[in-house]
Formats: sequence, C-alpha cells, structure tokens
Amino acid sequence: MKLALGQVVTSEDKEVNLRKGVAIIRKAAKNGADLLILPELFMAYREFAAPATSFAETAESLSGPFVKSMASAAKEAGIHVAFGTIESSKLKRLVYNTVVMLGPDGSLLGHHRKVQLFDSFGYRESSRFAPGPELEKPFRTPIGTMGMMTCYELRFPEIARMLALEGAEVLVVPTAWVSGRMKEDHLRVLARARALENTVFLAVACQTGRNFTGRSLIVDPFGVPLCDAGDEEGLIVAEIDLSRIARVRRILPGIHQIRRDLPSAFWK
Repeated sequence: MKLALGQVVTSEDKEVNLRKGVAIIRKAAKNGADLLILPELFMAYREFAAPATSFAETAESLSGPFVKSMASAAKEAGIHVAFGTIESSKLKRLVYNTVVMLGPDGSLLGHHRKVQLFDSFGYRESSRFAPGPELEKPFRTPIGTMGMMTCYELRFPEIARMLALEGAEVLVVPTAWVSGRMKEDHLRVLARARALENTVFLAVACQTGRNFTGRSLIVDPFGVPLCDAGDEEGLIVAEIDLSRIARVRRILPGIHQIRRDLPSAFWK
C-alpha cells in the first residue's frame, strides 16, 4: 500500500485547517495513497501558554463538525485518513489530545487519546490536557492492522511494544515535535528504534513551522527510513509491503522470543 504524510503548518483557525485538510486529502488520493496521516493537533494550533479556556472552547466531540467534515472528504476521495484533534471531555477545564482514523467510507475506525502527556523540556501539556484513561488496542482495516500513538509517546517503548504484541503492523504517529537541542536527532532515533525493536512499520507525520521540527518520516521493520519530509510543508508518499514484516522476523525474531516467564509488572 501507499502511505502519505501531510507535513503542515497548522493554523489557530479550524476552518483554515479544514480547507487545508480537504486539499491534502484530495492530493494524497490523486497520488494513489491508501492512507494519509496528518499531524498531532491538526484541528487547531494553540500555545500552551494560552488560557485553558481557549482549549476547551476549541474542542469538539469526535462526532463534531470538524471530524464530520474530514470524514466527508475522506469518503469523497476514498482514502483512509488519520489526524490529531482537540477532543472535548466531561472533565473540568481539561480536554483530550486525540488522534482519529477515518475509513474510506467516512466511518470512524479508531481513536487514541494521548496517555503520556508532554510534561518535559519545560512544557506542561497536563495543564491543558487530560491523559487518556487507556491505550486503545490495534484495529484492523482493509489495508492492515493499525496501532496509534502520539508524539511524546515515542519516548515510551512499552507503548509501541504493547501495540506490536497485540498485532499492529503499522504504528501511526501524528506529532507536533518541538524543536530544540538534539530534538531532530531524538525524533529520528526514537522512530527508528520503535520500528526496529518491534519489527513493524512506523509513520510519523509532524507539524512544521513555528517551533516544530518537521522531518516527517516512514521507517520499515528493519529500522530503515524510507522517506524524510525535511522542514517544509508538503506531501510525501512511500509504498510499503506488509509482507516485509514476516520476512524481517524470520531473520530477526526478537518479538517472538520475549521471556514472558520472567517476573515483570509488564506482563500483569
């Protein structure tokens, strides 16, 4: 199948992002993509320093107008689409940082509420977002079994491992990776490590502009980067073959050799 990554500068205006999303969906479909991945918080950019009320006012439910409009565009183009939203919650002041995947019929195939919030490098994402209560399991689609993660969660290897052990073939990772000292290197090292140690495909779609790195990429099960979007806005497309997972695991069967008999809280 063909994976497309849409690397964009996200606006504070949801309508601007919606128009951009529809245009990228059409372009990805025209390029033969089966799945388009857009960045974390694609629905709307907000500074962490902005009042918590601005996040709550921006947030929508997963059946709200933004997701519905993106679903209509996905259905019209006949393509799978994943992207980041700001999801409303019943919690006081806090909202969810949520990634959704839509099917080519416009249906909501899956969603992932970010469980590991970016409280690092001087940021406190937890002051604006609530952590997801659980990790969504991988879900099957006509183009493969998908597991979803978000940005900072690349730094938590157990998340990717749990998804791989549950059968994920492709890890979909929308990000808004903040730039800074060694941060581009961290993104590439972590993406390659999560793909290699679990022998799965991994696709990172990142915001660019402002203080974000760009550098969206796709990594194969042997840890080989297949493409890199650089630092400008644009669309990149790469073809992947899911049968490569089995071929790699025949020579690197680590995922099948885990010692589950060893005492560990991980297996509880």
